Amino acid sequence: MNQLRSLWVILTTAFLLLGIARVYFLVDVPDSPQLASGQGAVKCREYESPSRIDVSKPLNMAVWNIYKQQLEGWDTELRSLATDNTIILLQEAQTKPQMLSYVEESGWHSNQAYAFAINGEIAGVMTLSEAVPVKVCAYTKVEPYLRLPKSALYSAFSLSNGEILSVINLHSINFTYGVTEYSEQLDALVEAVEPLKGPLIIAGDLNTWSNERLSVVRDKLSLIGLKEANFQPDERLRVFSHPLDHVFYRGVALQHAKSIDTPASDHARLEASFVFDEAKEKGSD
Repeated sequence: MNQLRSLWVILTTAFLLLGIARVYFLVDVPDSPQLASGQGAVKCREYESPSRIDVSKPLNMAVWNIYKQQLEGWDTELRSLATDNTIILLQEAQTKPQMLSYVEESGWHSNQAYAFAINGEIAGVMTLSEAVPVKVCAYTKVEPYLRLPKSALYSAFSLSNGEILSVINLHSINFTYGVTEYSEQLDALVEAVEPLKGPLIIAGDLNTWSNERLSVVRDKLSLIGLKEANFQPDERLRVFSHPLDHVFYRGVALQHAKSIDTPASDHARLEASFVFDEAKEKGSD
């Protein structure tokens, strides 16, 4: 059953990618202006009143490809994730009315990268957080031949010790021949985050369904000091025996990570708990 589901994921994604030329945006959810971000461009938004994350407490984060909320029970699963996590990275989120209502009623701060729209409903990576970020950027690029999308959503959060926590929500391109374009996407990401100081977390659906893709991700992210989280239990969606979803981190210590399968999506939900180095804390005013 899992192999059939994996094959369906690949075929469906290939169909979408071959048939749609995507334009990217950065949007607040709900009710905010859309910021266009064209080919090869970056669009950012800064917030005047960011809130701070307390480094004396663990940082709990969830990562989940929500499959455009197509399967029953996604809202129940999302509410369950919200119980224990203060940052949630969603891939394939879609701003259907039920999702918009959930975000508004739950009080999450939310940003979304505009990948494409179906009947006026935006689809793309979405980052939910209890804290208001300092800055959010949508990184975008369109492939030159098949017009395939490449995107990531970067969020900078202020910490109580004076540092900045950088969180990147990534949904890597899926359908390519070879790893040239796939590698280029990671190269652009590495170049963007290499100058960043402070803790850094890169997570999402990286579509690492081959040895070559997995090696590209591990090699390039290890060069900038990121470690890969191991999950216990590990029920991540696998294609050709390779897990697609990952969490990479530096500047924080991983306490534990787990991945639980759910019928509410074709991907399992990931949860990770991190602690900060309190020795660096400067205190708060």
